[in-house]
Amino acid sequence: MVVWKMLPFYKKVSYGMGRFGSSFLLTLIGLTSFYIYGSKFDLNWLLAGISLATSYVVIGLTHWLTGYYSDKVETRYGRRKPFVMIGAPALAITGFLLFVPNWFLNTVDPSVELLVFGYYLAFLCSFKFFYAFLLTAFQAWMPEIADEDERPLVSSLQNTANWIANGAGVILGFFTPLLFVAGPPPGLSGLGLTILMVFCVILILFYMPSIIWIRERPDIVIPKRNLVEETTTVLRNRTYIGWTLVVGFLSFAFSAVTAQIIGFAQEVLLLNTVEELLPPAISLLISIMVFLYIWIKVIGKVGKGRSMMASMVFLAALLLLLPFIEGLTTVISNVTIGILFFVPLAACMAVYYLMSYIIPADIAQVDELETGESRAGMYTGFIGIPLNLFQAGSALLLGWIMNYSVITTGGNAFGLTWWGPVFAPFLLIAAILLHYVDIDPDFEALKAQHSSHYADTAEDTSVIETGEEN
Repeated sequence: MVVWKMLPFYKKVSYGMGRFGSSFLLTLIGLTSFYIYGSKFDLNWLLAGISLATSYVVIGLTHWLTGYYSDKVETRYGRRKPFVMIGAPALAITGFLLFVPNWFLNTVDPSVELLVFGYYLAFLCSFKFFYAFLLTAFQAWMPEIADEDERPLVSSLQNTANWIANGAGVILGFFTPLLFVAGPPPGLSGLGLTILMVFCVILILFYMPSIIWIRERPDIVIPKRNLVEETTTVLRNRTYIGWTLVVGFLSFAFSAVTAQIIGFAQEVLLLNTVEELLPPAISLLISIMVFLYIWIKVIGKVGKGRSMMASMVFLAALLLLLPFIEGLTTVISNVTIGILFFVPLAACMAVYYLMSYIIPADIAQVDELETGESRAGMYTGFIGIPLNLFQAGSALLLGWIMNYSVITTGGNAFGLTWWGPVFAPFLLIAAILLHYVDIDPDFEALKAQHSSHYADTAEDTSVIETGEEN
């Protein structure tokens, strides 16, 4: 086997930071688009939920197919790079257009609601397509540029970029309703458009170092099997299937959190001014960074499985408390409640973000040790199908809850409060399933075992080829 020198540190940093722009835009869209189209562009909540659900199906299928083809394709730029070169600018363009339907439609005219629905559906699905197209290939680079000892560092670099981006996306997401002008039709203000354009340009620029510097590892064997064979192979991996079910139920609740959090802050906690929003937003950003590294230390001591189970149980408890949090606004300031709510929320979410990169890479390496073949793209990509089907179901349920709230109460407050107890049990299901899934492989033992196996295989082959006998 050819010994390949891993990337120098500065290239690892550039790889880790590459995701900043795409993570920012995904966070901003995930947090705001459902709420913005339902409240600012007057789209029926159920139609907004259908759009969101469809986008999850699109991103799931794209993850799967991109994973397969980014393992298989051969170009002069390598396997992964063409996806990054095309995906980065396309993601920036579709993400920008998603926020400006008022450039093309009179969104306050009820007769064009179906056109607004079509616009939201088309550009949200396009954005999710290019996100999966770009990120599946980009993420599949990790086991090919960093070994298992380096992965926590590379993952922490990625998560540093992701959490800064997520924090910035969350903060801007909280302020997004304030960046809209009344119209008619309503739309982003000049400041809002400028901020959005700046981050779309940053998205493209931050991927450029990886496009320029990262090269294909020379000893990778490109699989010649077809899509059905590759999919069958990953479906036989019990650890992978178990992990897929865990993150499926987890993401069912997690996607609801991201879709509802802005509306919850605006209409339940009544954080409606810059002065009210800024302290909780800054607390959230600081918590994101602090808990990211706290979890790295905790994982090193108690393992990935126990860390994730604890975070999921705590997050479930937090969602169950949402109806009671609204009542606290009469005795405690809404700013204080916002801080007390968003800090533990950030702590619970941090561990999943950290693990979502490490565990698929670990599973891919275990498979490579056992089979001698690299299929990191399939392991990174196929999980997108069940994961996003769970999220699609979550979006439909969320759309129904919000539509029911409007029909029965005439407003959004009921739906923005009681969605938490509805989604909390799915986190508990995920925690129970995780108890039966081993996500802490012993790489040293596996290497020793399979190195011995490969050595014996090589010796047997040598005997056959030379005709020698013991």
